[in-house]
Amino acid sequence: MTGLAIKDIENYGKEKEVFLRTFLALPYGIPSHDTINRVFRYLDTAKFSESLTVWSGEILDFMDYYQVNIDGKVLRGTNPSGKKKGGLCLVSAWASEQGLSLGQVKADEKSNEKTAIPALIASLDLKDAIVSIDAIATTAEVAAQLIAKEADYILALKKNQKTAFEQVEDLFSKHQSSFEQHHWDSFGSGRIEKRVCYVYSQIGLIDALSDWAGAKTLVLVESSREKNGQIQQEKRYYLSSRLESAETFNHLVRNHWRIENHLHWQLDVCFHEDQSRIRKDNAPENMATLRKIALQALKQVQDKQSIKSRRKIAGWNDQYLLNILQNLRF
Repeated sequence: MTGLAIKDIENYGKEKEVFLRTFLALPYGIPSHDTINRVFRYLDTAKFSESLTVWSGEILDFMDYYQVNIDGKVLRGTNPSGKKKGGLCLVSAWASEQGLSLGQVKADEKSNEKTAIPALIASLDLKDAIVSIDAIATTAEVAAQLIAKEADYILALKKNQKTAFEQVEDLFSKHQSSFEQHHWDSFGSGRIEKRVCYVYSQIGLIDALSDWAGAKTLVLVESSREKNGQIQQEKRYYLSSRLESAETFNHLVRNHWRIENHLHWQLDVCFHEDQSRIRKDNAPENMATLRKIALQALKQVQDKQSIKSRRKIAGWNDQYLLNILQNLRF
């Protein structure tokens, strides 16, 4: 692992050595970029990631229930040279309302998110959580795993569950007008978005879902987006273990995409994660954890600055940085 990012860490340390010595011993001075390189390459990924999980867990201990979004992200800059695919894929768990990273698991090169998601679920304390996942992990086994974890679920239902999807699609196409529904409209940034959520709870009539642990409710969300005269329409089906109103499900389904907008997007825009060329050994995964720790720390700051601005100010202002570091819990 070489590159600008590691050299920048060394350069920052040298420029801020007097400040850093106020709380670090540094008996041999600022480590070289080669030393920093070796630390990230061979640091135990599970142990380092655990520090983030513990910190987030302490905050969530005070919540009666919370929603956890699980989704994968490929770090595009880690693609092996000359290959279009093969970059590191990390599956992350994100507490949507609180803006907290709960953990991450690397998807094996010869596998995909299907195996990484159950491994991530197994590593987390999800009691009383509402877990939302896209269709790639919508299986009876994952549903049973979440129920065993004392969690609830909202699982996207698509054609990978062919029989169940067809039965659910047929049910809603014939009867959705008679189901409980909730309308939500949004106007802004030149875009008009409308969402209608339908809820059906007599799930025992769907034969293909009879063996799914905890399954109680079927949900359909119809959405339309209009921008610059172009209209996009979409229907999405979900299976849930909760009995909630159409209004609540409309909110929960929309909340799932916070992991894209408030985690993945900010990691790319504020930390240039997709541009990182760090590839060797454990370094890409450990650096991904470090970026999430930094993002989470910046999100705790109570001011009107953007995440990108807070990051810059922390580099300029030692007291501002100390105030951020004081909120860290490991």
